[in-house]
Amino acid sequence: MTSKLVEANKLIEDGEKHLKTGLFKWRADYDSAAPCFQKAGISYKNAKNFEKACELFLKTADCHFKNGSRFHAAKAYEEAGMICKELKEFNKFAAHFDHASNLYLEDGTPDTAALCLIQAGKTLESIEPNWALEFFKKAADVYVNENDGRSRSAAEVTGRASRLLVKMNKYEDAIISIDKEKEYYAQADGGDHGASGRLICCQVLLYLQLEDRVRAESVIADGTEKIPGFSCSDEYGILCQLIAAFEERDQNKATTVLKMPFFKYMDAVYARLTRTIKVPGHSNSKVSPTTLSNGEDDDDEGLC
Repeated sequence: MTSKLVEANKLIEDGEKHLKTGLFKWRADYDSAAPCFQKAGISYKNAKNFEKACELFLKTADCHFKNGSRFHAAKAYEEAGMICKELKEFNKFAAHFDHASNLYLEDGTPDTAALCLIQAGKTLESIEPNWALEFFKKAADVYVNENDGRSRSAAEVTGRASRLLVKMNKYEDAIISIDKEKEYYAQADGGDHGASGRLICCQVLLYLQLEDRVRAESVIADGTEKIPGFSCSDEYGILCQLIAAFEERDQNKATTVLKMPFFKYMDAVYARLTRTIKVPGHSNSKVSPTTLSNGEDDDDEGLC
């Protein structure tokens, strides 16, 4: 056993002593015990004994909680959660971070609660995407429910959820999520009409991926009514060209529009959709191999 772990075990003993009560000590000294367990936990974490480290961080959290410090209890739960990540126990990771966010809310620090939830969501995106979606949704709700209303922050975290849904090929759900983004942007700083207009482009691509031109046209028309200046924007003109290509069932024309820089420099998740969108029942499906090859190379450069 290394000297650090010997020292850690001494700290654990000290911590347990602080928790003991007796004839002349009626209440456990949680304030003194918590740092003992925390320092010992760090030593065990550095020694790669993650199980013991997690146990100690949870004891630290319990001491802080019983001492009335919700904020420091939440920090300790986050530390325990990160240990569970190392152990690949993602169900426990999620539970600890969720509990930490609730404690931050009880402590009156919603910003920290939201950041905790977002961190958990980012960690789980590629492992348990459905759990990640729940964390992003909860974070957005926290921002919206703040006293001063953090609509822009809510929109940004909802955007993460929308992009994740696209990666999961849940296009209908992504469209609904983007509606929430637009709602939040409409409430932010008097309304961010530019962001709302760009999100309509994302929805149009998703509808066309679903081969639903009617709803694609409907969302464009809705944008002209609800978003000031949208009908005069570059986005509107380009989307009209794209819809016209679908009305004419002209794949070559649609491909040309979809290869415009406007689409190429969208968020990569949405830009990739332009490679797979096809005009239903198109009359000119034969596109030259050279055009396809060059176009794909250009797209790859634009997304890097």
